[in-house]
Amino acid sequence: MITFTPIPAQRGSARFVQFLYIGLLMQGLAGCSDSDTPAPGVGAAFPLAALGQARRISEGEIDLEGKTLLINFWATWCEPCRSEMPVLQQLSDSLDPERFAVIGVSVDEDSNLIREFMLQYKIRFHNFQDDNFRIASDLLGIQSYPQTFIVSPQGVITRRINEVLLPGQHILEQVPEFGAITSSLTPGYGLNG
Repeated sequence: MITFTPIPAQRGSARFVQFLYIGLLMQGLAGCSDSDTPAPGVGAAFPLAALGQARRISEGEIDLEGKTLLINFWATWCEPCRSEMPVLQQLSDSLDPERFAVIGVSVDEDSNLIREFMLQYKIRFHNFQDDNFRIASDLLGIQSYPQTFIVSPQGVITRRINEVLLPGQHILEQVPEFGAITSSLTPGYGLNG
């Protein structure tokens, strides 16, 4: 327990400096925690189990086993996220659902707001809600949105994308991991033409 004693007037400035120093030291020590561990990067396991415990926003069956995943963290209040969602939907529509899945994880607190956004923008790929930032901040160290992870069928992060996937650009230039493995797909948005 910390107690405060009055500072005598004649020695106030020296005591104030000591008090300030101790306060800053305590603040620095309070910041040391497990949450300061580095965010997982390429080659690390993606926390798929935590994703499985998140609230499902989308309807329908989802099977992620043995698939290459594009997992996008987003929010309805994030303008770059909003512009990126139709691009992700077009990519999802173009990919072989037996081998690939596009997954969205919203950090919005209101699941109804997420559903309304998805209806308005015709977003059909599977989405989850991480309203307490447990996955985004605590497990992945995400500090800005959108944030996209490419995850191998073995559950390993192969790429972490810190930039917006822009409409009007060739999607495979932005996500080259899908380029070599989608060459047999029919033409679509940014795929083979």
